[in-house]
Amino acid sequence: MRRFLFVVAWLLALPAHATGDDPAINWLQKMQHALSDTQFRYSLIHLQSDHIRPLRYLHGTVDGKEVAYLEHLNGPQKNVVRIGDQVTYLEHDVKPYSVRSARISGFIPPAFGTGVEAFTPYYQLALGGRDRVAGRTSQVVRIVSTDKFRYSYSLWLDMETALPLRIDTLNADGQLLEQYLVIEMAAFDVAPPVLGKLTEENWPPVMVRANSDQQSPWRFGWLPQGFKLTHVDQHRLFGVNDPVQYLALSDGLTEMSVYIGLAGQVVMPESLSTGSGLSLASARHGDVEVVVVGRLPLESLTNVANSIYPAESGQ
Repeated sequence: MRRFLFVVAWLLALPAHATGDDPAINWLQKMQHALSDTQFRYSLIHLQSDHIRPLRYLHGTVDGKEVAYLEHLNGPQKNVVRIGDQVTYLEHDVKPYSVRSARISGFIPPAFGTGVEAFTPYYQLALGGRDRVAGRTSQVVRIVSTDKFRYSYSLWLDMETALPLRIDTLNADGQLLEQYLVIEMAAFDVAPPVLGKLTEENWPPVMVRANSDQQSPWRFGWLPQGFKLTHVDQHRLFGVNDPVQYLALSDGLTEMSVYIGLAGQVVMPESLSTGSGLSLASARHGDVEVVVVGRLPLESLTNVANSIYPAESGQ
């Protein structure tokens, strides 16, 4: 009831014209194109629970390919380079490695730049008012979960470019879990020179994923509405030597990771939740242990961990 009243109050506070889906979707589509087509630089802050991380992000097009560079400004080196669909991670004391991805994971939600139409059926969209972020006028767009099994978002989009200047992740009570806040933005006619130099580097080849045929011997008795299997693979979890089955699921905006393997001697916690919204749930089914991780409410992950079963069981 508390969440229902919060959502109702939130929507009633909006201007009358903002309750329709079309204006909000139009703004999200503008943002999607801006994140792909605009040459720009961000200086921003990542606020997560009790952590504040300053970041720098550059994006542009070089020789027909999108190039992006994310740099963590404090602490040990932790940078990410994207050239086309190759993303290379450069971290302190870790050998550089590359993966295939259309966006840099763990930054702006990839769906904001690749396919906003995919997730909109599972969220209530609405326009808010106008605000100022980083000295620029912005349009507020709200993405409110239609159920209690995922989080909601508020976006502040630059009126001139439609680039996101602030992204808030909110729980069912409207409490802030995570925020990306741009403090300075600059747009350019051509890509910043540093991006051109990045394309000249010899980056590590993309790691080949095995067994990614989307076939899984596991089924789910329950999933949040809209979540579908997007990838099947084998991973190694938390230093465990034996490989575990890895399943990735998404509703188009939010992702969860499921790890399935033989129960080991190390006892996993049944549940773990952080103040930034990242949660973990585990369950044992005989000799099999299931671990589910994602930026979702703990209840969602617990339900998934408890309801998985072998496909051949016919349940």
